[in-house]
Amino acid sequence: MFHNIGLLPAWTDELFTLDVAHLAPKEILARLALDIHPPLYYFQLHAAQRLAGGPSVELYRGISALWALALVFLLDRLWIGGWKQPHRWMALSLLALSPCLLLYGRMARSYTMQAALALLAAWAARRWLKAPGAPWRLAFAAAALFAVLLYTHYVPGLALLVGFTAMAVRRAGWKKAAVFAASVLLLYLPWLGVLVYALSRWQAAADFSSRYLLTGNPLAEQFIKLAFAWTSFSIGESFPSVSLLLPAALLLLLAGGLRRSGMLRGAAGGAVALSAVLGFLAVSRWVSYPFTPARLLWLLPFIVLGWTAGFDRLRPAAARWVLFSAVVLSYLISMDYYFQKRDFLNPGYSAPLTEIAEAVNRESATGDLVLFDAYNTDGLAIGRLLKPGVDWLVVNERTAEQARRRIEAARDVWMVRNTRDISPGRLASAIESEACLGRIEMSEQLHPYAEWQILLMRLLGVEGPPAYFYRVTRCRAPS
Repeated sequence: MFHNIGLLPAWTDELFTLDVAHLAPKEILARLALDIHPPLYYFQLHAAQRLAGGPSVELYRGISALWALALVFLLDRLWIGGWKQPHRWMALSLLALSPCLLLYGRMARSYTMQAALALLAAWAARRWLKAPGAPWRLAFAAAALFAVLLYTHYVPGLALLVGFTAMAVRRAGWKKAAVFAASVLLLYLPWLGVLVYALSRWQAAADFSSRYLLTGNPLAEQFIKLAFAWTSFSIGESFPSVSLLLPAALLLLLAGGLRRSGMLRGAAGGAVALSAVLGFLAVSRWVSYPFTPARLLWLLPFIVLGWTAGFDRLRPAAARWVLFSAVVLSYLISMDYYFQKRDFLNPGYSAPLTEIAEAVNRESATGDLVLFDAYNTDGLAIGRLLKPGVDWLVVNERTAEQARRRIEAARDVWMVRNTRDISPGRLASAIESEACLGRIEMSEQLHPYAEWQILLMRLLGVEGPPAYFYRVTRCRAPS
C-alpha cells in the first residue's frame, strides 16, 4: 500500500483534494458547501498536513492507505474474528490482496475512509438489530457512527441509513426505527441544508455522466457500469486477459454465498442488499462507468464476506482451493501490472501526464497555446505541470469561442486530447482542425491499449477503435 505511492500521476479529483485540504477550516466549509462533499475527510487531511509541515498528494494518499489497513482490521475484528481459521484467512486474503483496494486505497480521495466507516456503522446497526429488546444505547451508538459516515460522504451514509432503517422497521418496529433515523439527522443538523442542496444537484444531473457514454445507448450503459464495477471488484483494473475468466465465476460464487451465509442473511443482509441497489442508482446517475467502482468501494468488504461463504460451500473441497488459488494468483499478477502501469481498464489513471507536460515544456516557446479536450482528457492535471508563461485552456462548449480567439493570436498550438472524440458535435476535432489550418501538423499517439481491450471495444460496437489512448498534436507555425 505504501510502496512508490507517487507512482500514478495526480488526477483532477486528487488536485481538488489538494486545493481544499490546505485551506482554513472555515474556508473548507465554504468551499464544500458549494460542492458535493461533506467536510470530515478534508478536516482530517487539514490536520495531517499541519502536522506534516505542508500538503502533498503523497501525504494524502498515505492517509488513504492507512484507512485501507483499518478496513482490513475492522473486517477481522468485528465481522469474522470468530470464524474458523481457514475461512477467516481466506476472507482477509481476498480483501487485503484485492487489486481494487490497491488501486483506490492509494488515491487522495475518501474512498477507503468511506469503506472503513461504512463497515463500522453497519456492524453497529447489525449488533443493535440482532439482539431483541436491545438497549437504546446500541441504537444511539449506531446512529452516531452513521452520522460520522454521512459527514464523510453522502452515498454510503444515505444508502446504508435507508437500508438499515427499513430493516429496523421490520425487526424493532417503526417507532424505534424512526427514533434511530431521527437521531442520525439530529446529529447531522449542522450540515443538513448542504445535504439538501447536494441532493438537488444530483437530481438535476441526469445527463451529467452522458458525456462519457461508451455505446451511446443509456440502457446498455447501465449494464457497462455494472460490468465495469464488478470486474474492478473481482480482479482489479490492470490485469492479463486470462483474468477475465474470473469475474463470472466470482459472481456465481457470491450468489451461492449470499444464499447460504449466516453472516449476510437476515436484517443485516437485507439492509446491505438494499443499500447496494440504492448506492448504485445514486452513483450511476452522477458518474460514468470508469468512476463507478471508486464510489462503491464501501461494498467490497461485504462482497468479500459473500465470496468467502461461497468458497465454504463449494464442493468438492479441491475445487474450492483451486478456484481460490486462481483468484489469489490473479491478484498477485494484477499487483505487478499495477506497478508497471500496464493495461489499465481506465487508462486515465496511468496516463503519461507528466511526460506530456515535460515534452510541451521542453519544446514550447513564449506565444504558444496548449489546448485540452475537456471531455476525455485530464487537462487540469497536465496544465498544472506546465512551465510558467505557457498559455493553456481546457476546451468545452463554454470555452470554444475563447479557444478560437486565442488560436488566432498564438504562434504554435498544441492539442492534447483522447484518440476517441466524444465531445458534443466532435468539438475537439473541429478545434484541432482550426488550430492546424495554415500550420504544419505533427501528431504523436501515446499510451497504447492492450489487444484484448481493442477487441472488447469492437464487440461493444465502437467503430474503428483506437490503438492508443492519448494523442498530442502540434500545429506548428511555418518558419
